[in-house]
Amino acid sequence: MKVRITITLDVDAEAWAHEYGLDRRDVREDVKDYVGHHVFGSRHVDDGTFTKVEWR
Repeated sequence: MKVRITITLDVDAEAWAHEYGLDRRDVREDVKDYVGHHVFGSRHVDDGTFTKVEWR
């Protein structure tokens, strides 16, 4: 079964950019990658309950 999730985060772009040494213009994509990698790296992928994770 496929489940599509829409998530909206309110991010302090200046703080994120400072914390991760990024240009402020790169924050949006970096946050998307951060969240995607956390889902992909979850135990649900390891135990097979998430069989495929895609983001973008």
